[in-house]
Amino acid sequence: MSIRVFTTYGAPRAGVIWGLTVPQLVFLSVATFPSWIAISHQRWLAGLAWAGVWGVLLFLTVVPLGGRPAVGWLTAAGAFATAGLGGWLHYRSRAATGTLRDLDQLDMPGCLAGVEVLDGPPTGLAQRRVAIVKHSAARTWAVTARVEHPGVGMAPDATLDRYAAGLTELLDAAARGELIDEIHLMVRATPDDCTERELWLRANIDPNAPATSVATEIEHLRWSQAGIRTESFVTIVVPDTRLAREARHTAGNPLHSRMNTLMTLTSEIGQVLAGPIGASRVEWLTSPELAEVVRLGFAPGDRTTLIDAASEPGAIGHVPWALAGPSEAFTTVRHYAHDAWCTVTSTVKLPERGASMGVWGPVLAPSDPVERRSVAVVFPIEKQSAADRKAAQQEFGQSLGQGLKDRLGVRTGAKDRQRQARLDQAETQLALGAAMSHPYALCATTIPNTAPVAEYGRRLDAAIRRGGMAPQRLDMSQDLAFTTATIPLGISLRRRDH
Repeated sequence: MSIRVFTTYGAPRAGVIWGLTVPQLVFLSVATFPSWIAISHQRWLAGLAWAGVWGVLLFLTVVPLGGRPAVGWLTAAGAFATAGLGGWLHYRSRAATGTLRDLDQLDMPGCLAGVEVLDGPPTGLAQRRVAIVKHSAARTWAVTARVEHPGVGMAPDATLDRYAAGLTELLDAAARGELIDEIHLMVRATPDDCTERELWLRANIDPNAPATSVATEIEHLRWSQAGIRTESFVTIVVPDTRLAREARHTAGNPLHSRMNTLMTLTSEIGQVLAGPIGASRVEWLTSPELAEVVRLGFAPGDRTTLIDAASEPGAIGHVPWALAGPSEAFTTVRHYAHDAWCTVTSTVKLPERGASMGVWGPVLAPSDPVERRSVAVVFPIEKQSAADRKAAQQEFGQSLGQGLKDRLGVRTGAKDRQRQARLDQAETQLALGAAMSHPYALCATTIPNTAPVAEYGRRLDAAIRRGGMAPQRLDMSQDLAFTTATIPLGISLRRRDH
């Protein structure tokens, strides 16, 4: 069986000359002025001294240290230290402090503090009211669906081709409407606790049954716990500015107009998910269902309790939004602690050659029965005008850099030729109406806070490398990274408002 590869994505930004961006070029050019001024006044020692200073500035600006420039590390370290001194890294819920008044009011830590969940208009034969997530700080709206998919593990070549083409069609469909800004694909894999089967055994085993029969069922239950239960979610994110533009063309309440537009988008995306993507079921979540998903994102061990409560007559089977978050959480440099759990999150550099179908298999396989793995891939969708402009800028930078190399007699390497081929391919696809996307991926492992966090973080990085990718631990940003990787509410790393 051959491996099918998805390559319809590009780099989020490219340097103009030799990988340097315009701000970096301007800063380094201005930094040379003191040296030239000193040389013009024949102050050779001062010019030589400033040349050494310029070399230090070049190192701090250009050379990456662990995936970031040194200036980025210093800025992040200063912001993290300030947040620690101000007490902003520690969170306690209203329920934990005894100030809870409304069970329907969201009480979330960090970037989720500005989230509001609204009930959409009734849709379908069942008149389901889909949950609409409003993020006031980021000025975005989001809708989440639970997706059931047969997977790609044993799929034949023709099916893999269809899935790869379906993913491209999903991005193209989102770009054609010029409303959707991001599409989040999330998978959470947890060792199966067999709660449903245990409840069925409690209700159906006859007390007078032979002991051998009962022992056989218990043995089957024990061995079935070796399986892995996966949950897949798709979240579409729409900026408020684009919804407001559509609402101006619709009579009635602006809020209702926004909701109706979002419901239209869910119908369009749902048809692509059920068609070319091959999903066997697409269910847009209601507010109680989304609250349960969020709660299990923070506390995977609560699933048994929630299922038991749903099976008990007269018991409350849903999670109030005021209790969906953690009771206590705090952020450290290399992990995020929430209630009795800790999560380590790493971002992934997608391969230049493209991502093969099933590349996340080693990452989603938990290494221990108490571990949960999560993978989230975010596809930012560029408008056609912005995509054409970025493609032209990248082509200009590549041509300018290649021209300078030719004048200096520098040999053109294989990476440069490959980059030029990718740019040509992107321009061809844009000319044919395809969408431009520069996705990024996050992988997270959640374990009890009594387990060695550093060891499980190393296991996660090793699993990412087995998949043919390079991991990068998101130090000093573990809280935001955890939310993006495990909580399907449309939180993005590329928005500065979170």
